[in-house]
Amino acid sequence: MASPEEMYQCQTVNCGYVYDPDRGDRKGKIAKGTQFKDLPDDWRCPVCGATKKAFRPLAGPGSVHAENAKAQEAFEQSPGSKSKMQKYRCNICGYVYDPEVGEPAAGIAPGTSYEDLPDSYECPVCGAAKDDFTAI
Repeated sequence: MASPEEMYQCQTVNCGYVYDPDRGDRKGKIAKGTQFKDLPDDWRCPVCGATKKAFRPLAGPGSVHAENAKAQEAFEQSPGSKSKMQKYRCNICGYVYDPEVGEPAAGIAPGTSYEDLPDSYECPVCGAAKDDFTAI
């Protein structure tokens, strides 16, 4: 049985498909035993069609849990962390940018407001432009 570090989950809204190397992907003709890192670059989620970029490991470095825990810890230690900042939702895939958490994996520190993001900012899930986000 594959460990959680070897299993990757799709991060798009309403999907949650988990790629398990022990099962492979019959729809994508991926053989059992194929590790996520060895999937072809053009492989897509069999449920929603997202690219490999939309996947994170279930556990370990780079996992959603690990990234969120680091970001939350950094936020809680930052001055003025008690004030609420405006969140923004991607109109394409539903990803929510939370300025209180930032995107540490992309080098965006906790506490970075949406307005302070560079114009070149893209949705980490689907690649939509900064203009494709709406305040929530």
